[in-house]
Amino acid sequence: MTSVVAPPRLTSLKHEVDTSPERFGELRRSHHLLGDPAALRGRMEEDGYLFLPGLLDREEVVAARRSVMAMLAEEGILEPGTPPGEGIAAREPTGKGTGVRNDLARKSREVQRVLYGGRMMAYYREFLGGDVLHFTYTWLRPRTPGGATAPHYDVVFMGRGTTRLYTAWTPFSDISLEMGGLMVLEGSHRLERLKNTYGQKDVDTYCTNLPHAQERVTGQKMFTGQLSKNPVRLRDTLGGRWLTAEFRMGDVLTFGMYTLHCSLDNHSDRVRLSADSRYQLASEPADHRWTGEEPPAHAVDVREGRIC
Repeated sequence: MTSVVAPPRLTSLKHEVDTSPERFGELRRSHHLLGDPAALRGRMEEDGYLFLPGLLDREEVVAARRSVMAMLAEEGILEPGTPPGEGIAAREPTGKGTGVRNDLARKSREVQRVLYGGRMMAYYREFLGGDVLHFTYTWLRPRTPGGATAPHYDVVFMGRGTTRLYTAWTPFSDISLEMGGLMVLEGSHRLERLKNTYGQKDVDTYCTNLPHAQERVTGQKMFTGQLSKNPVRLRDTLGGRWLTAEFRMGDVLTFGMYTLHCSLDNHSDRVRLSADSRYQLASEPADHRWTGEEPPAHAVDVREGRIC
């Protein structure tokens, strides 16, 4: 296996990542398997992810990026007087913030076209071998300098339907290592002990017989879904390597519900724009928190109490 040639210092959640070949490497590319569903499924089972450079039409992705950046500029997330397409982060940002922006994804016809039409849906029909349902909620993430995502399994956020659910992480920026793209932990989909402990959790479930239960009902306290705030120490505990790449618009990284992932910190002066979208067979049960015209997400009425 090859290793990413890393800049002098990479961090995740401000922890310096060990880029030695035993601990850090490059995602294996699988775009040459397109058109062979059995090979794609076999590679997914083997690696827990598929890195598909150039799967999408780059010009369509660029158009979607342009539409979102225009909205971010209007909100004051981008530096005034700079071209929105450059994505230069405001030194004194204003506006709604840069967390998950499903609202912007819904407003952008271009984003909807990229994620829920054309080549993306054709790929999942091929991979899954049937009619595809996608979540209507989109985790669009404009990540400002310094920001990163903590290690987690997706199943703890969306495990109330089929577990044969797949995430597409789609960059809407050309993402260098300095800008900090997604990382997956090698072999983490095979960690049975982790799958049977942390992987059984649900961020919207709480213990009725434990202290502070009412605060969890109202959302004052909530399980964040994070496995760790220190990706470096977590890798030391679990083994494997953190795998990443330098991503380009048009690339897709897709993985299952039990593939541990996080991101590098954004050390650039730009807003790093990406989206998480989800796909499954339409014939299988879907998590109602993320589907329908107005997905409830983590609303109070989706929380479930149980005796622990």
